[in-house]
Amino acid sequence: MDAVTVLYASAAVLLVIAGAAKVARPATTAALMEMLGAVLRGSVPGTLLARALGLAEITLGIATLLTDVAAFRVVVGVLYVVFALAVWRAISVGATSCGCFGRVDAPPTWLHVFGNLALAACSFGAVAGRSPLEVMEDQPAAGVGFVAAVGVLAGLELVALTALPGARKSARVTRS
Repeated sequence: MDAVTVLYASAAVLLVIAGAAKVARPATTAALMEMLGAVLRGSVPGTLLARALGLAEITLGIATLLTDVAAFRVVVGVLYVVFALAVWRAISVGATSCGCFGRVDAPPTWLHVFGNLALAACSFGAVAGRSPLEVMEDQPAAGVGFVAAVGVLAGLELVALTALPGARKSARVTRS
């Protein structure tokens, strides 16, 4: 199994999850966009922009999983670099939510910045590699192991970016 392809595919699945969260609950993303100045007063409403970003993430994530277009891998990598910059900016302005997963209790952290950069690196590294569909074709049982690995990694990434920062914050408060 190609490790870079598994990591890259998990990044694409995470895009789909984050996009679905933005479509379903755009308020935290819209609030962050407004805080960062990405939404200008009197322009398109922030919730509409948040939902549009979510739909773009879902579309890109699915397209990159189901096709062999290397340009999609580059776009995913660029998007994760942009996300890293947005989270870094959110940290610098004191935002309480990263706005990524439609949850107020997902604070922006340095782990999130570096996680996004790692996912970007995996996406860029996958440009020269095989697509998820090519890897699945070579796997026994139609790629069930590959799909399981991608699902587990995407789940771990989601926990690392959402639950882990909150747990660390709670642990610090408890010790004080």
